[in-house]
Amino acid sequence: MENFTYHNPVEVVFEEGCAARVGEYAARLGKKAVLVTYEEAGFLSSLFEKMHASLEAHGVAYCDYFGASPNPTLAQARCSIELCRAENADVVIGIGGGSAMDCAKVIAAGVCYEHKLEKMILFSHSDGEQIPPEKALPMILIPTLPATGSEMNSTAVITNEKTQRKSYVWAPACMYARYALMDPALTTGLPPFQTACGAVDTVAHIAESYFNGTSPALDVQDRMQEGVIRAVLDRLPYVLEHPDDVQARGVMLWAASIALNGWLLSGTYGWAPMHQMGHVLSAQFGATHGATLAVMILAWMRFFSSRPDNARYVQYAERIYGKSLPEAAEEYERYLVSVGLPTRISAFGATEADVDRLAGKVEAVSFGPDGLLASNPKLAKADVAAIYRLAL
Repeated sequence: MENFTYHNPVEVVFEEGCAARVGEYAARLGKKAVLVTYEEAGFLSSLFEKMHASLEAHGVAYCDYFGASPNPTLAQARCSIELCRAENADVVIGIGGGSAMDCAKVIAAGVCYEHKLEKMILFSHSDGEQIPPEKALPMILIPTLPATGSEMNSTAVITNEKTQRKSYVWAPACMYARYALMDPALTTGLPPFQTACGAVDTVAHIAESYFNGTSPALDVQDRMQEGVIRAVLDRLPYVLEHPDDVQARGVMLWAASIALNGWLLSGTYGWAPMHQMGHVLSAQFGATHGATLAVMILAWMRFFSSRPDNARYVQYAERIYGKSLPEAAEEYERYLVSVGLPTRISAFGATEADVDRLAGKVEAVSFGPDGLLASNPKLAKADVAAIYRLAL
């Protein structure tokens, strides 16, 4: 096992109806809240009515920012930062999937940030120019899509719309929410595609660590990770058939949180190279995050099928699927089709002519000072291009 320090200060309230009591929790943190959600949030109108009433009942003033997109941008965050400052807000409440919650995190930190907002995000892993935030307004996060686990981690992903670079900020000093209000009933109205994308995002968070672990003795983590992955893969078809089953939705919601709250990843190598390649696809084609990861997992399994340094992939195939790695890749592809997810980057609009450019985008953002992508084993630009080609 790798050495690690674990700390997660998020207080979780997992209960049907808890989001409608947001005022109770906001009143413990401040006097005026900014509620952050999507540009098109009509499907949340009933929830917002209840939340507004709860805030009023507990003496918390509020204003709404309906400005986050599915791949939020720095420009959107800046608008709400200006709103927070103008309104003297002292609490930020993020409601939605990972995009809305991540935007809320950047906003909460941005209000207190003394540098240009671009400096907060790790838009290059090699130039050393990032300045992580050290403080933020207190946050309440309310997930409506089981996927990113943003409600229980200290990471936020955002896109620079000018450079089309999508990357992240990791700031355990200030980016944990104070409260995560997790109501599985809020996820029952999700469309099938978003439900499936969220499930694969959960799997990808765990698989990144599983594939890139550096220690040979990971018995506890391996078995926990395998169990959560298998549970999500098994439960997803049922959820798609029974979308109103709150108990089943609750399984998916909690799985997404524990996939990336540190429990399953402590003592393992935590880099996420498949995510880095997926971020480029989102930034370039507007592709849904979970859909890009569905394709990337498949391409990585196939890429490592022909390499000798593939022990972790072989173990994954044997334990998750009971098959050889090439056979597991075939089964996983059939599974993606069955749950309505793409299996090729051509579904996002990518062609052979895009491959080298996409690999160059990964190199620009995600390669380290050594000129390699920090996977296990490390990969060169030609390897990244080969994986994209396998995914065409």
